[in-house]
Amino acid sequence: MGLRMTPMIDVIFLLLTFFVLTAKFAEPEQLLPVIVGKVPSQAAAADPTPLKIFVEPDPSGCRMRVADHPAIMLSQENPQESLLVLARTVRQILEPTGPVPIELYYDDAITWDAVVKIYDVLYALGLENITFRIEE
Repeated sequence: MGLRMTPMIDVIFLLLTFFVLTAKFAEPEQLLPVIVGKVPSQAAAADPTPLKIFVEPDPSGCRMRVADHPAIMLSQENPQESLLVLARTVRQILEPTGPVPIELYYDDAITWDAVVKIYDVLYALGLENITFRIEE
C-alpha cells in the first residue's frame, strides 16, 4: 500500500489558496503632509555665542571662571557650596538670553571627578549643548 498523493496535493493547494487570499500586504508608503514655515533671515544669521567656563588647577582643588565673573574655588572636601555658587552665576548670566551653548575649558591637571560634577550642575540647569575643550 502506497501513499496517495492526489488528496495531499489538493489539501496543500487549498491551504496555499487560503493563505494567499487572506494575507494582508503592507500598504505603500505615502508622503506625509508637512507644512514648513519660513525662517526669518535674522534668526538664521544670529548664532548664539557660547558661554565659556574655565576650570583651572589650584593646590586646594580647582578654580572655575565663568565669563568675566570672579573665580569660584571648588574644594575637594566640600564641593556642594561652590557648585551652588556656580549654578547661581550661570543662571544669572543666562536669565535674559535663555539657554546658549556652553564651552567647558579644563586642563589635564583637573580631575575627571571635578569636571563631571561641573557638567552635572550645568545639565541640571537645563543646558544640554555642552562642549568639552582641553587646554594644553
